[in-house]
Amino acid sequence: MSMMQASQGSTMETSCQRDWSPLSNEQLSVYEEQGYLHFKGLFTEEEVELGLKVVEEALAADNTHISQHASFADYEHTVRMRDAVSFLPGLDYFLDHPKLVGPLMSLLNNSVQVLGTEVFVRSLADHALEYWHTDGGEYMQGIQLAPGSPSLQVKAQIFLTDVTESNCGNFLLIPGSHRRVPAEQNALCYMEDLDEPLRQGILPEDAIEVKAAPGDVLLFPYSLWHAVAPNTQRVRKTFIFRYGNLWHRPHDYLTQPADVLERMSPRLRRMFGDFGEQVHPSDFYKPVGQGDVMAGDAFPL
Repeated sequence: MSMMQASQGSTMETSCQRDWSPLSNEQLSVYEEQGYLHFKGLFTEEEVELGLKVVEEALAADNTHISQHASFADYEHTVRMRDAVSFLPGLDYFLDHPKLVGPLMSLLNNSVQVLGTEVFVRSLADHALEYWHTDGGEYMQGIQLAPGSPSLQVKAQIFLTDVTESNCGNFLLIPGSHRRVPAEQNALCYMEDLDEPLRQGILPEDAIEVKAAPGDVLLFPYSLWHAVAPNTQRVRKTFIFRYGNLWHRPHDYLTQPADVLERMSPRLRRMFGDFGEQVHPSDFYKPVGQGDVMAGDAFPL
């Protein structure tokens, strides 16, 4: 085979057996139209228990923040541990899980990078825990993708505690809003025209309240309008993972330290933007061996 013929092959070509499955056409259509996918029971009861142990380890570590940034909103009812993977090896299992990798490969056009890892613990409050906003800052808020385009950035929220009732700090969203640009733009992407009614307990007519059981996962893009309802029931514990393409900048780290990368599988290292010692700048756009690396190797709990 000539060099020209070799260069024309897809970076996703592989002779390896993949441990993940892509989304179905029906799932892709739902995501395209509604702007989210709710996977029920994606993680087992045993895996949820593993996740809760990771949360307890995070709380005991007293390592709640990366360096402070002007965009960080800290609330007394919420503990957010950013760049959590850097001090919580137990997160590797979830980040590298085939049932999560597969949907992300579909939504992000096979170019998946972990942009951020957070552990969220939300305690009780009789007001909204977070107001209506989009993710990624005001520059991303102004970017609207054409229908059928792969996603730019995607968030995964993994529920570890019961949110099947109202007033449990439920995730609020407006289906289809990922295709609309808010009337006003500001640095933190809040929407005052929706937030003032929310302070009075009033939701937009087309908003829905996500009711999730432990082990459920919600996937949604940066552009989906979302908020968080009051929590008067029980402490809510979740993981939130941010993803983008390999050519995106991370959200809560610059590069992961060598000792963090060394504990990871080849796939997870690639998902943190690591190409080894012989990295070339073009690898982030045309990753060599992407198909083989991302095929992965299924592992038991």
